Amino acid sequence: MHRLVRRTLLSFLLSAAGVGALAPEAAWAQGQPLDRWLVTSLEHAAGDHPLPMAGPDRFPDRNLETDAGAWTLFRRDGEAALDFSEFAEAGQATLAHVYLKSAADASVRLELGSEPCVRLEAWLNAQYIADPGSAHEVRLAAGWNTLLVVLDGEPACERSLSARLSPDTGPNVRPERDDRSGDGLTVQASRPPGVGPTWPEGVVTVSAPRVTGLVWHPDEDDLQATLSYDLASWGRAFGSGAEGADALGIQRPEAPFRNPFDLPRRSGATSDEADDAEGDEEETGPTDPDGLRARMVAQLLGRPEARVPAPRGGSVELRLAGESLVAASNELEPGVPITFEGVIPFRKLREAALRNDGMKAEFRWDRGDGDGEGRMPAAPVLRALHGALQLALAAGTDGVWRGRLRVPDALAGFTLRGAEGSWTVDGAAVEDGVLCSPCERGRRLDVEFRGTPGTDGEGPRARIADRGFQDLPETGAPPAVELLRALEGDNQRYRALIGGG
Repeated sequence: MHRLVRRTLLSFLLSAAGVGALAPEAAWAQGQPLDRWLVTSLEHAAGDHPLPMAGPDRFPDRNLETDAGAWTLFRRDGEAALDFSEFAEAGQATLAHVYLKSAADASVRLELGSEPCVRLEAWLNAQYIADPGSAHEVRLAAGWNTLLVVLDGEPACERSLSARLSPDTGPNVRPERDDRSGDGLTVQASRPPGVGPTWPEGVVTVSAPRVTGLVWHPDEDDLQATLSYDLASWGRAFGSGAEGADALGIQRPEAPFRNPFDLPRRSGATSDEADDAEGDEEETGPTDPDGLRARMVAQLLGRPEARVPAPRGGSVELRLAGESLVAASNELEPGVPITFEGVIPFRKLREAALRNDGMKAEFRWDRGDGDGEGRMPAAPVLRALHGALQLALAAGTDGVWRGRLRVPDALAGFTLRGAEGSWTVDGAAVEDGVLCSPCERGRRLDVEFRGTPGTDGEGPRARIADRGFQDLPETGAPPAVELLRALEGDNQRYRALIGGG
């Protein structure tokens, strides 16, 4: 059994509209592991795309001998965590490649994980994914997409990779209804007939907001949630002419792949049957060694349709339960997210996570516009509630932080403990930094703090001392949405559900 790897998350967020069409709803909600890859090893310079930008070697195939080495099928049905250490050689990086077929420009969330000692790089449709480990907004194109992952590190470092696809809830533009057959997301290791360079239609997307913290301001009746969210452009790279695109390592436009004749592979099986048989070790030859079948299919399909390029400028008005957040830029680059920040009341954040249409967005970009809607994930809201809470007290010249705080609904019934230091509440010193226990909704607290504030200099911190969402076991716990819905009134039902009294 492959041991679980510690995950460095790399999230690829796409427009929410395509998600539902990728797989049956129940199964898709649980995520789909990328359990089959073509793997090889070669010397690699960090940041450089390791595959050629033209010719048959650009699209790997099993057992195909190329300058990058021989691509070998690695398949573990249903498993997301895979160990490629057998392909690791001294001084060489491990390359893993997979094909993803989507029925339309689609929304997915892709989580990549590896051992901490591994340097992870990734390219989707030959476009580099910058800063692995942080959240990114990306988009699958209709038809066959390519995902290339490079793992590098010391020889003793286990070359483990964990990869899983799941739906995203971002409020992005919905594509026109696509009536082509094949609703499922196809994950395939071997090179599909007719595969070619592709990218999605030019569009602007926004990520589901990330909750970066909660702030408690004096004399306010609600907490304020600080959020960050990414605006990104997707599509063909800027520039004119196919030669310029190839020089940049970016792919030319390609129509969504259709194979009306379901041309057989060398084995005689159809494309679907052949992929089901990928685990057969007796298959020794590449499926299309010289790219002849790919060129024949391309000729049958005709000239690729033009795609609108990635917008240079775009904007979005993101509304969470009626609260408006805006992002705009005239310096967008394909696949490179720009991060924005905003603040909304905690009760509005909760409402956005409880409503199916809690997030709505209005987009404008070069040559296009659109609207979308989604739902704010509930789990990050609960994690933020039980995380560090910034107290926006005023710093005096005597080094004492002061302010009058009103207990908001979200903190009612909990025990609240301040960070290390000397605290007084209503003029009396408190033990162990306990500011209130249980905190009574609407009560006003005259708070003073003496000590060292947070490292950012923005004031002291406090947190709920009771058991929280993050303390619940992964299995058998109530869904995050159910817990968040119980967070109301004096929060008694919520505290009972999490076992906090």
